[in-house]
Amino acid sequence: MVNKLLSKVTIAVGLSLPLLALTAASVFAQIVKISVVNNSGKTMTAVYMSPPDKDTWGENELEVPIADREKADFEWNQADYGGSDAGCVFDVRAEYSDGKSTDLPSVDLCKETALNFN
Repeated sequence: MVNKLLSKVTIAVGLSLPLLALTAASVFAQIVKISVVNNSGKTMTAVYMSPPDKDTWGENELEVPIADREKADFEWNQADYGGSDAGCVFDVRAEYSDGKSTDLPSVDLCKETALNFN
């Protein structure tokens, strides 16, 4: 009888471990917050992020353009992104109203609190 009970407990624990791992991953997911500061002297019309190993940019992250000397704040769950180093490292591009752009390669957005575009 004790052996049957022990066997059932062992099976139950074994079956619940994957669920525990999934729960732990979602609990430890990090919300990343960063400010994009426009000190370019121009209106910033777009901000794009892409993992460094990709050759294409993602979608424009700006909801509205950022005027010179203004900033926009962003936050996301890093588990939702495929950047290097667990969704932290991205190439970042800012585009301006004059058609020019500035690229910041391999930025660790989990360590930076602001990106300053001059």
